[in-house]
Amino acid sequence: MHKDSHALTKLQNNADVDMTSMLDIVFILLIFFIVTTSFVKPVAIELNRPLDSPQIDKPVKNALFRIDESNGIYFSGRLIDLEQVATNLAMFAAKYEISSVLITADENSTHNTLMSVMNNIKQYDDYSISLISK
Repeated sequence: MHKDSHALTKLQNNADVDMTSMLDIVFILLIFFIVTTSFVKPVAIELNRPLDSPQIDKPVKNALFRIDESNGIYFSGRLIDLEQVATNLAMFAAKYEISSVLITADENSTHNTLMSVMNNIKQYDDYSISLISK
């Protein structure tokens, strides 16, 4: 029995398989399929996009501010606060294209109120401002 167990040990030692050539074949096949594969270019639909922003023809108007003798600020005949100058101008600009901003100031109004109204207008947009005397 001693001979048989020695022969069995020899067979087990020779059972290793060399995988190097198998890996070579796998890599060669992989490279072959990668090279021969034709990649499908995705078909895109061409769109005719509109220009950046649609031009809406708005009527051209002047925005009119009035400062009365007690430093009350009026826009389009309505009394507004100083903080509402830019808001009212924005609502007016949504409806009309503003060519210029006209300001009528009473002679008894303060210079500070006039300058504050003008600064709020300039902060909203760079409109040309005209002062109108009565």
